[in-house]
Amino acid sequence: MPVWNGILHEFRNHLTVLTAVTSELRAEIPPALALRVGDALCETERTVQGLTSLLALVDASVRAVEPLICELGGVVDRAIRLAIPAAGRRVSITAAVPRQAGVRNCGAALECLLATALVDLGRAHVQHLQLDGKNHEIARSPRIRIDAEVGRRGLAIYVESDGARPASGSWRALLAAELAGKLGATLVCPSDAAEGAAYVVQFR
Repeated sequence: MPVWNGILHEFRNHLTVLTAVTSELRAEIPPALALRVGDALCETERTVQGLTSLLALVDASVRAVEPLICELGGVVDRAIRLAIPAAGRRVSITAAVPRQAGVRNCGAALECLLATALVDLGRAHVQHLQLDGKNHEIARSPRIRIDAEVGRRGLAIYVESDGARPASGSWRALLAAELAGKLGATLVCPSDAAEGAAYVVQFR
């Protein structure tokens, strides 16, 4: 743990410098030059945001924190904010959950689990269709929805996409499973689901 804390601290320092430099560049670039380098600067800022989100996911997986009860609505909001920089520009994410429902969390483990699922589904852009006996690949931007329900078995959170399934055994799926274990929850990954592209987090 001390080694990982040191690595994460060093990583944060580098990201802080990158964020400061890109902000300074944006403020100092003359308007005429901004037209030529604006896209590259936006992409750099987006990459820094994605790395910051990735850092939060790693931090949640290694940090030992006592469990507490959080409101589900706030957790989902934070998960979406974490996922957006890395999920892809055209991915649509919506949520309809019982916002006041209490859910077990350990630090930021649950929002990082949900963000990991969102990014994994959002980056699976390719669908395979059979037309005229041939396999065709169709790239599209998925629509992802977070739902939740409280029943006799406990709280279930669904992260579902109308897009392609992620590759089986992706590192994001492995991270999501690790975070679910930390929370004492059961996780169904897209590769384990009977159909569709969905993550299901079940709390008892």
